[in-house]
Amino acid sequence: MRKYLLLLSVWAIMMSHLFGQIEVSMAWESDTVIIGNEVGLTLSIEVESGTEVLGVADYFLDSIYSALASVKAQVDTSQPIVPQIADFEVVDLGEWQESGDDGFYGGEELSWRESTAGGKRLLENRFTLRLWDPGQIVAVLPVVIYDIAGEQDQYIREEQVQTFVAPPGGLMSQDSVSLADIKPILQEPVRLEDYIPYIIALGAAIILGLFYWWWAKRARRPDTPVAVIDEPEVVLPAHEIALSKLTQLREEQLWQKGDIKTYQSELTYVIREYLENRYEVQALESTTDEIVLAVQTEIESTDVISLKRILQVADLVKFARATPEENIHESFMNEAVDFVQRTKLTVPDES
Repeated sequence: MRKYLLLLSVWAIMMSHLFGQIEVSMAWESDTVIIGNEVGLTLSIEVESGTEVLGVADYFLDSIYSALASVKAQVDTSQPIVPQIADFEVVDLGEWQESGDDGFYGGEELSWRESTAGGKRLLENRFTLRLWDPGQIVAVLPVVIYDIAGEQDQYIREEQVQTFVAPPGGLMSQDSVSLADIKPILQEPVRLEDYIPYIIALGAAIILGLFYWWWAKRARRPDTPVAVIDEPEVVLPAHEIALSKLTQLREEQLWQKGDIKTYQSELTYVIREYLENRYEVQALESTTDEIVLAVQTEIESTDVISLKRILQVADLVKFARATPEENIHESFMNEAVDFVQRTKLTVPDES
């Protein structure tokens, strides 16, 4: 019995000594961030003298999860929730360089902000990310490869750090993974501009009536032959229509004049009309999720993310009267033009 107790004590001392050589932690710069804004994520590694960090697994920057997307993707509620990758982008790697194809940041790819305290070295690097999914966003500690006196080992801890992504205007609560209720529609006072479509329609009806009267009177005259020429209808491609309307919308400078709601409405209408003409889906009468589901097999995954981002933020602005940052408007215009260019129907040159 004493033999087993002695072996257990030696093992416990060795493990305590081994894991005491290194400590890994990670923290978001802010507990809450507005959707589309940049946020920092800092990785910290504390090592004792004689311990060297050789590499850090690169998957932790590609495996940041969205709690809201995970819940929405759940079909069978009796099964565990499968984490879904969040919609995000890495804006800056900090002191690090791009990783190779070996699955680790190591060698010249690693660089740290280094300090010392109490005989220990503190290695830190700050990453900058932009998050596009609302709700809880989760990052997991990476695997760290280190060396102690010529022997290599791994630091593995399945710990998570979280931050909360809020839409413009802060419609979501951190205690919820669902979207807040849409605010009631505000009734605007009737203006003269509201009657312009009816005036135009009435004028068009009068002109058509006069034309029909002239044509009928002319047709009754036997000495005046009426020649009817059927000209072929010219149908513009869907992408040409969309690009023309996007150019016109850009020139109107609506968001620069403060009319953000009209600008976002017109922008998403052009994209929805383009999807309806290009892929024959009911985009003008469907929700954002229904549109994404209908076209996700027709376009690339990167284009699905881009389309989802444009439509979601526009929905927040139109229905929740949120006010996003000014640089998002021009960014979304450029993204919409690029989306149409990438997904347009190309006809092979017959020559």
